[in-house]
Amino acid sequence: MKKLLLVIVFISSILNTKAQGVLRDVYPIGESANVGYKTSMVPEIEKILFEANPIVRLAFFNTIQEDLENDKNKTSVLYLHFKPQIRMYHDNSKPVRMPSYHIGIAYQQLRRLKSINNAFVALAVESGHYSNGQDRSAFDPNLADGTPEAEALYDKINKDSDLSAMINRYSGNFSTNFTELNVKYIQALGELTGNNRPKSSFSVQFGYNRFHDRILWILPDIGGYTENDIKIYGKNRFKLGGDFMKMFNKDEDEMSDWSFDRYQVALNFNLIHKPHPYVNPFRTDLTGTVYFHNNLGLYVSGIYGHDNYNYRFVDSGFQLFTGLVFDPFPRIQWKR
Repeated sequence: MKKLLLVIVFISSILNTKAQGVLRDVYPIGESANVGYKTSMVPEIEKILFEANPIVRLAFFNTIQEDLENDKNKTSVLYLHFKPQIRMYHDNSKPVRMPSYHIGIAYQQLRRLKSINNAFVALAVESGHYSNGQDRSAFDPNLADGTPEAEALYDKINKDSDLSAMINRYSGNFSTNFTELNVKYIQALGELTGNNRPKSSFSVQFGYNRFHDRILWILPDIGGYTENDIKIYGKNRFKLGGDFMKMFNKDEDEMSDWSFDRYQVALNFNLIHKPHPYVNPFRTDLTGTVYFHNNLGLYVSGIYGHDNYNYRFVDSGFQLFTGLVFDPFPRIQWKR
């Protein structure tokens, strides 16, 4: 019953977004809120029942859609960003185990390229805190994190250690502060629709994430990593990705909210720089999505490489992820 309630609440929040008019707050760069069934990379240890990635963006200002509709060449948004990542596992008690929390302040700017028709460059910078809210040792649930006994466990770890078998999956602490920079090129292909929306488009994005101790680089060291932990999960992470979107051949003026509107194919690569030798530094995901006119979509994603669920990046393998998704940057009007 608990798992069903979580899914219902998540879907309801998505559908209410459109009804409340919040759809005018669009974000050229950013993950999509989604929920669905996900297989496990280590089914012999644990099996995932489902994963939910609700995303809350609270804007101080967001003029992106309004400015694009008025054919302006530059627009921006400043907002608080909360990105929880929740997994429920299939065992006797079915707990939500070691959820992840990203919280930070972010700024995005979108610029129209005058030299290329219907092309844009977006820049996003975000800084904040990333943790799972646990307080036990990452390698022993009976020890509090940060105690001399817990720190002594790292002395037993060498380059051949099987971290996936050693990790405390129930209450192990994962905590760091971060700053992330992303640059994205967006290009419409061919003519726009009669409502000045793209019929098809593609984008390419590069991202860099740095883990650091001080919040926002300047505030005190609260919630940062320990030296033993950072040697395992590395300070620097890189992202490269792209997507292609194409509208179905329909008259958009005759579409209902639940008409099929478009499909999208996305390919993304992630690299952890110099993690522990046991950790697979690479991650690749290929995702196909069909969106309704209300920007809710059905997706199927194939993933290979390291996991992206806090300390479970020590796991590696193949995952299938399928469910519902909401598009943060749909086919809005690009000019008057």
